[in-house]
Amino acid sequence: MAYRGRPATIAELATLSHTPVAETRAAVRRLRGHGRLGGRGERIAYSDPAAWSAESVASRTAELRRSTDELLAEIERIVGGLPRSIAHWSLGEASSQPMPVITRHGPRAAEDLWYEVGRHDAGVLEACLPDISRFLTSSHERVARASALMRGKDAVRMVIPAAATEEPAMAELLVAFTAAGIEYRFLDDPPSWFWVDGDQLAVPFEWGEGRPTSVISVRNAALAGMVSAYFATLWRAATPPAPAPSPWTPLLTLMRKGTTLETASRMLGVNPRTGRRRVAQAMDHYGVSTLFALGVAWAADDPPHP
Repeated sequence: MAYRGRPATIAELATLSHTPVAETRAAVRRLRGHGRLGGRGERIAYSDPAAWSAESVASRTAELRRSTDELLAEIERIVGGLPRSIAHWSLGEASSQPMPVITRHGPRAAEDLWYEVGRHDAGVLEACLPDISRFLTSSHERVARASALMRGKDAVRMVIPAAATEEPAMAELLVAFTAAGIEYRFLDDPPSWFWVDGDQLAVPFEWGEGRPTSVISVRNAALAGMVSAYFATLWRAATPPAPAPSPWTPLLTLMRKGTTLETASRMLGVNPRTGRRRVAQAMDHYGVSTLFALGVAWAADDPPHP
């Protein structure tokens, strides 16, 4: 109610919420203690959810550094409450709001939102997808578009349900993920759909949904950093798939036959910038600084196949 109505004093909030002033004052004191409301005495000030969420996680991280399980539970609680807090905040905030909120609805809202507001030429996309079956019904055009956009990212990491390996159709989908340069890991029960891309994040209207049809997106570095840290805990807990060829293997295979880096990249359906990035990753992997040294090291590690 405070976020929506923006009352300036405790008395105004008591009137708005039809709550006794003494009870309202105690609630304001409690919310101030959590950082969700500001101000002093009878005056109320407002901090956006990005500020109190980031500060809360930072303080709890210091307190709970000795207990990873407790810290993860606390982060999950805060992240799980974000959709509702952001929705309430956006209703009461002025049009010049420092934390713009975007909402989308519909059966394809989850993907369409990223197409609209995500960055497609660089950066890292991290996503938790409890239900990937909807991709099986996507049109060829949508699949081709998604693959092209994913290839433009520096990295794409997804946590998906372990059950995805049990159906042949899903196995084919995972092959397509790999072809698009997506890294993925399996979790028995992913907590909710969400993604974070740089300082942009998206969550469902109701935390816990695996295939949402109503989603919220916010561009805020503090919130995105917190959700990215949460994703990192899921990524570490998830199981990687069986070893697959390194992303630079097809590229180096063509280059070993005399194809230039630019031509080999285009033959594989990636832009030359992505090709150069994969070669740089290979150099880092083998600890070399020249293409000649890379060719020697890679040939020794992965000899030619007949």
